[in-house]
Amino acid sequence: MNNTTKPVYRIGSGAGFAGDRVDPAVALAASGQVDAVALECLAERTLVPAIKARAENPNAGFDTRLRRRLTPLLPAAAKTNCKIISNLGAANPAAAGQAIAELAKSLGVSGLRIAALEGDDVMALAHQVQWAKPLAGRLIGAHAYLGCVPMAEALEDGADVVVTGRVADSALFAAPVRQFLNHDANALAGALTVGHLLECGGQLTGGNYDTFGGHLPGNPLSAADFANLGYPLAHVYADGTADITVLEGAPAIVDALTCTLQLLYEVHDPFRYITPDLILDFSNIQFEQIGHQRIRMTGAKTSGPPPTLKVAGFMELPGFIADCEIGFAGTGAYDRAKRAADTLRMRLSDWSDDDVSIDLVGVNSVLRAGSLQASAPAELRVHVSARCKDAEMAQVIEDEIYTLTLSGPAGGCSVRSERRNRIEILDGFIDPSLVKTNIRWSRS
Repeated sequence: MNNTTKPVYRIGSGAGFAGDRVDPAVALAASGQVDAVALECLAERTLVPAIKARAENPNAGFDTRLRRRLTPLLPAAAKTNCKIISNLGAANPAAAGQAIAELAKSLGVSGLRIAALEGDDVMALAHQVQWAKPLAGRLIGAHAYLGCVPMAEALEDGADVVVTGRVADSALFAAPVRQFLNHDANALAGALTVGHLLECGGQLTGGNYDTFGGHLPGNPLSAADFANLGYPLAHVYADGTADITVLEGAPAIVDALTCTLQLLYEVHDPFRYITPDLILDFSNIQFEQIGHQRIRMTGAKTSGPPPTLKVAGFMELPGFIADCEIGFAGTGAYDRAKRAADTLRMRLSDWSDDDVSIDLVGVNSVLRAGSLQASAPAELRVHVSARCKDAEMAQVIEDEIYTLTLSGPAGGCSVRSERRNRIEILDGFIDPSLVKTNIRWSRS
């Protein structure tokens, strides 16, 4: 490795999903210890409502938490000249960029250059997407996963804030680093690996982590530690290697195990982890503990760029999903809930097993046949989820649940009933040359 003694860039993780905490990003930006904060705030489940909102209002379709998230972050970042990169733009980056500019002005943060990256919306090119299977419903949206280059170019052109729609999560973090790397594909592979490590925020630093016994020093984290969990930052070197750590004093666990778990998160093939920029090879990654809460990451490689970009298509199917629950508690709760579930199975015996699922929350809703019941729970819920071809069929499910309160086992209560449209996410692939990006600039 040609690792120098001094990092070329410092990048922090300010969010790992749409509803993530606000204060970790503010702490990182205000610390003066990072050059940029990246906030990963977009998923398929959050893109769907954004697509629908944009269809109803051309000025909507970006993350509805934008104002709440950026109100404390913009002033903190401006004081330390910290860049902000995020996919808060969701289905409408241009509107998000304008909203950020207006918010900054209202906060007295002037002179910010805001770059809104467009181009991920490929709905107009849907006929040129190679879909994984035939379209069986109404396509309401199609968004390609963009890479880091357009964001990097915006930052090189002086952007203080970059807001995007659907880009690869790792690209958000690699974009500000790209211009400082060696001209070597493996260096960019390292930066993208850093992005993959940081993209889930607190999940890298001890969140969603337990040794199931707490035998390792410092584990498990206490409730107070989780409530104030430090989010990760990386000191990236020119060759793409990096030191992963947290702000000094922040509660966290940063070790080889937490890093390895995050490295393999959502990775089907560690030899070929495909991003829009490069196909990454994680097989030689090494995590070395070089200090307290500090890990050195080395060994990222690449086999080159992928031939296509992934596209997420959102297809609306006829009918609804009915999702209902009824609660049971107290003496004999398990027996009563089990009889209620069996009653529903009999009442719905003419439904296909593929269209209806009945389980007991607290007993077998997650592990199913693998559940182990040490003792009868004092309270639990009967849960039904069903695919319904129309509103009438959804009503049947709801009615059967409510009927249990009068004509089922004793004590059924606290009914929850939800009905939602059927949206299916469909994978596809598109030639990168067909996807054109554009930057819309705003200034506060």
